Order: sequence, then C-alpha cells, then structure tokens
Amino acid sequence: MKLIGTVLRCSARKVNSSSKETYVTNLLVLDPENSGGTNYAVEVWDDKPHQVTPMSEVALTVIGVVNKSGGVPALRAVMAAQPPKPAGSEAPAAETLAAA
Repeated sequence: MKLIGTVLRCSARKVNSSSKETYVTNLLVLDPENSGGTNYAVEVWDDKPHQVTPMSEVALTVIGVVNKSGGVPALRAVMAAQPPKPAGSEAPAAETLAAA
C-alpha cells in the first residue's frame, strides 16, 4: 500500500538491532485522501535516521501494521524514493542579489 501525506511530526532514535546500527524514524502523517483526515503513526526502520520537515509531503510504502486498535493506526513503512531537488534552484536568487 502506498501512503502519500503531510508530515505533522518527525523524530528518530537509534535502536539496538542484531549488532548493527539501526534507526527508527517515527512520523505522524496526515492522509489527505481520507475524507475524515486520518492521521497515521508510521515507523521507518533503516540504517540511517530520516529528517523530514513538518508540513512537507512524504511518500511511503507500507510494509506492515504495528497496531490498528486504539486512537491512531500505527504502520511500518519504507521511504519511497523522494524526488531530487533541482541542483541550481537557489542560484537565480543569488544572481539577482549580486546584480542589484
């Protein structure tokens, strides 16, 4: 299942997992596709912590359910490939300031 939504909160922590460095990034994601505006608690386990800016859009691939009872459904997911930022996206602004 794919989940594309708005990040409301993001935190990461290091965990001990079979003698290798593993990080869990916890996200609270608002799913705009759901008319009720459902929030999902999402765990992303990886070899590096993910830093996702609140109110940014994120694409996730859900690989499991941690908990579906209670208030907020909890899912386990992997980060989908995020589109790269354009290399010269800030260059025009710098050139404009230098020309002025």
